[in-house]
Amino acid sequence: MSWKDGAEERAESLRRIRESAAQASYDFKRGWKIYRRSLLAVVGLLMVISISVVSIFADDLAVEHPGRNLQDTRDVWHIDYEPRKAAPFSEECDTRYQKVSLTTLRRWGDNGTSALSPTRVADDNSFYQDTLVVTKFIEMQDRYGVTLASDLVTLEPSNNTYFWISDELMDNNSLTQIKLIYTFENDAMHHWWLPDGYDVCIFGTNDEGQDLFSKILYGSRVSLTIGFTVATLTVIIGTVIGSISGYFGGRTDEVIMRITDIFFAVPGLILALAFVAALQAVDNFTIPLALAFLIPIIALALYARSNIIEVFMPGSEGVSFPKINPIIGLTLFIAATFFIIITEAHHVWYDAFELSDSRFWRLLLSFIAIFTIAGLLTLDKRLIENFSTDGFSNRAVNVFDWKNPYRYLSFRTVVIFVASIALFSWSGNGENEIVIIDNFDRLWKIQIALVFTGWPGYARLIRGQVLYVKEMTFVEAARSVGAPSGRIMFRHILPNAWAPLLVAFTLDIGGTILSASGLSFIGLGAEPGAAEWGKLVSDGRAHFPQDYWLVLFPGLAIAYTTLGFNLLGDGLRDVVDPKNRR
Repeated sequence: MSWKDGAEERAESLRRIRESAAQASYDFKRGWKIYRRSLLAVVGLLMVISISVVSIFADDLAVEHPGRNLQDTRDVWHIDYEPRKAAPFSEECDTRYQKVSLTTLRRWGDNGTSALSPTRVADDNSFYQDTLVVTKFIEMQDRYGVTLASDLVTLEPSNNTYFWISDELMDNNSLTQIKLIYTFENDAMHHWWLPDGYDVCIFGTNDEGQDLFSKILYGSRVSLTIGFTVATLTVIIGTVIGSISGYFGGRTDEVIMRITDIFFAVPGLILALAFVAALQAVDNFTIPLALAFLIPIIALALYARSNIIEVFMPGSEGVSFPKINPIIGLTLFIAATFFIIITEAHHVWYDAFELSDSRFWRLLLSFIAIFTIAGLLTLDKRLIENFSTDGFSNRAVNVFDWKNPYRYLSFRTVVIFVASIALFSWSGNGENEIVIIDNFDRLWKIQIALVFTGWPGYARLIRGQVLYVKEMTFVEAARSVGAPSGRIMFRHILPNAWAPLLVAFTLDIGGTILSASGLSFIGLGAEPGAAEWGKLVSDGRAHFPQDYWLVLFPGLAIAYTTLGFNLLGDGLRDVVDPKNRR
């Protein structure tokens, strides 16, 4: 058959794609019309958009920025105790308290000193000091804070960067150190987007002299990353487990629901605390290379099994085969695989895998494993005993329908593509393990702990939706024409049960940010000195209420973000409510 023979089928596929796009556009417009009826929902959307924009453009809005530690594994904020705990909009950010050792000047015979910044750390981890341009010399003090006559020190009038010390002061051996207090041109701390007079230290500084506004901006990236990562992973895990429980029911449902009951019996925060504490000694999250290969191999084997059945048995008319639940079969296979790994028999796979570290051998071994597993998984169809080879050659040629490329615009194609890329890239890896998370710091431990404790709620939610949707007529129709269970679940049931998940996902982002901030507040979250909202509140509570801004502004950031996502979720609840679709 030629390319022209598939013109009608391509036209039909394209028509369906256009209809789906048009329907999606219509649903979005109708949803937005319902959503904007609520003023609070619109406000929540604007709040979420604003905090997201601030997170994206934090580099441009902040006046101070973190560097990297010597291992290049995490951000480190430079400690500058000038000015220390300066109030919001304070002029202290433009004020320098420079200590000058008169003993050193006498030793070198100097009568002056430059206006220098505190010691800073360069990108190459060397130390340096900037020369400052003085705008106003305020006063001079001795080492005990006693003000001295200001005429004993004069500012160089030509460049305003050098202080001349009088001979009278140099000859006074009772003074070994003085403190020069002056204001200087501090463009680095000025916000370009604010008018003059309101653009320095708008949120004040913390106990380490760091600009609090800049740390809150960078903290938005940390909190949003945690919120979206945890919510996404919990939705995926909970959806898969809840779908299996609700669709198959029976003992499968009973076992899964009892497991979720165990998680619900222990408070989530307490369980997260125990999980974080148990992971304290883990620095890197890695898995053995031989074990990592099994993940894409199993994924490709499942789709190879489907193609084998389509080629050998395109209908199964007239033959009755015993049906084995594919999900249970897959579960048993995975359990058997892990059983082999934890026993001495795992050497069979490891020894074969390590016969050579060449890409050709690893790919060849992967293909052998894929078709071996796919063949074993087709035993539930009794393929060897009952299939007919009549017309097999024609069916094998037509497995890849090159005349209609629209057929491959599916999730299956994405999985196959990703799994193939993973096999190819990992086969050239000279190491014996795959690094999933290189720097498994406290923030990653928080996210894993919250995912570990958060999936049961989504599993319960999606189970209820699946129990309702699977009894509808279109599901029965799909089952009657022989559609496999996986296709029915993910192609017919889940698209009609996603609405509550979207609402729960949005609400859970705010709750996750609040939980992560709470763990950081009690010391099990972010590293000391990190720009994380909960950690900032924890650091500032020792100075509250005198230095209120150290707690107020990070707390407001947490409240603002959480409230925004909650209002957004309430608005989405109105959109997905069937009563509002009429």
